[in-house]
Amino acid sequence: MDTFADLPDALVRDILAKAAPVAEGVASTLRGVQGQRTRMRDEAGTNGLIRRKADLDVSREPSVVGIDGSYQIHRLTAVDLCAAAAVAVEGTAKEAKRYWPEPYHEMWVECIPHSVDTTSVLRGIMVAMELKLADQAPHDLVLLDGSFASLIIYLNQAITRLAECAPEGRKQFLARWESGVLEQLKKLVRSDRTAALPKFTSRNELVQGGRVACPAHIDGKTLATLILEPGEYTAPLPILDTNETYHIPQYTYLDGEKIDLCSTADIENMNAALGGVMVTYYRPYGWIPALRIELPAPVSASNTRLSLVLEGITRQFFSPAVVEPYPLFLADRMVKSLGSGVAVIEQAVSQHVAESTPDIETTMLCLQNYRTEGGRGGV
Repeated sequence: MDTFADLPDALVRDILAKAAPVAEGVASTLRGVQGQRTRMRDEAGTNGLIRRKADLDVSREPSVVGIDGSYQIHRLTAVDLCAAAAVAVEGTAKEAKRYWPEPYHEMWVECIPHSVDTTSVLRGIMVAMELKLADQAPHDLVLLDGSFASLIIYLNQAITRLAECAPEGRKQFLARWESGVLEQLKKLVRSDRTAALPKFTSRNELVQGGRVACPAHIDGKTLATLILEPGEYTAPLPILDTNETYHIPQYTYLDGEKIDLCSTADIENMNAALGGVMVTYYRPYGWIPALRIELPAPVSASNTRLSLVLEGITRQFFSPAVVEPYPLFLADRMVKSLGSGVAVIEQAVSQHVAESTPDIETTMLCLQNYRTEGGRGGV
C-alpha cells in the first residue's frame, strides 16, 4: 500500500497492531454514553435545555454568507514565501438579486526574511482579513468559521510576537490593524446578524452546573448529537465564566519605538461584549452531528433573530456530503487550495530569478523549499 510506502515494516506492523485496541477503547466510550442517552435527554428536558425550531416563527428566508481564511509559509533556503487569504462565499438564498456576483476575497503574498516567529503574525493578518470581509458583508446572516475567542487569541498572539517578525510582516499587520480591526471585532461580537461555528472545542456548557450528568468526558457537540432529535436546539447558555476575560496588548515596542494599539476602554468593551455571547447546539437534520453556534447577545436574546439564524443555517444543508453550512463548506474548500496557489508562485519566482542570475546553481539552492507550513481560520 502506498500509505505505508515510506515506513519500515516493523513500524507498520506495530501501527496495525494498535488498531484493534484503539477501536475497542472508542467503542467502549461510545457504548457508555449511548446507553445513558434516554436518561441524559430526560435530564436536559427537565432542565429546560431542549427546544424545537418548529416553535419559532420564521418570517422569511435570510441571505447568508460564510467566511473563512488560511495562511501558508513556504520555507525556502534564503527567504520565507508567505501568503494569507480570506474568502466570503454566499449561501443558497433564492433571491432575484445577488449581493455579490462572485466570492469576495482578501489576499497578501510576499517573500520576507527568515524570522523567529512569522506564523503568529501571518495568522493575525489572516484574521484581520476575515474581520474586514465579515464587516463589509451586506447579508442578513454572517457565518464565521471558528469561535469568537479564537479571533481574539490569534490577534493577541500576533501582537505579542510582532517584534520577532520580519519588517514586511509587521508593516502589513499594523496597516490592517490601523484600518479598524479592533472596531470590526467589537462590532461583530455585538452584532444581531453574526454567528460563529467552530468545528472543534473542548467546552461543554451542557454539563456545567449539573444540567446533564454525562458518564464520560466528552465535548458539547458530541453530547448534543446524542441527546437532540432532528429539528431541536438547546437553550442558549453563557460561554464564559463570570470573571473570564480575554486580553489584547494595548501597546508594543518595535525597534525601540512604542506603538499604541488600543485603550483600556477598548479591552473592557470587548470583554463586555464577549460576556454576552451565548452558545446553542442545533441539529437541523438526522444525518449531521449537532452544530455548535456561538451567538452575540442581540441574537440569543431575541427569538426573532434566533429563528432567522437557525432558518438560515438549516437552508444551507441540502446533501449528506455537506457536513457544515454550504457557504462555510465551500469557503473551507477554497482556502484549503491556497497552498497549491502559493506553490505556483514559488515556481514562478524560481523561474524569474533564475533567468536573471549569473549563477543558476547557487540561486536554485537558495530557493529550495525545505518545509511548508500552513493553517486555516476555522477552530
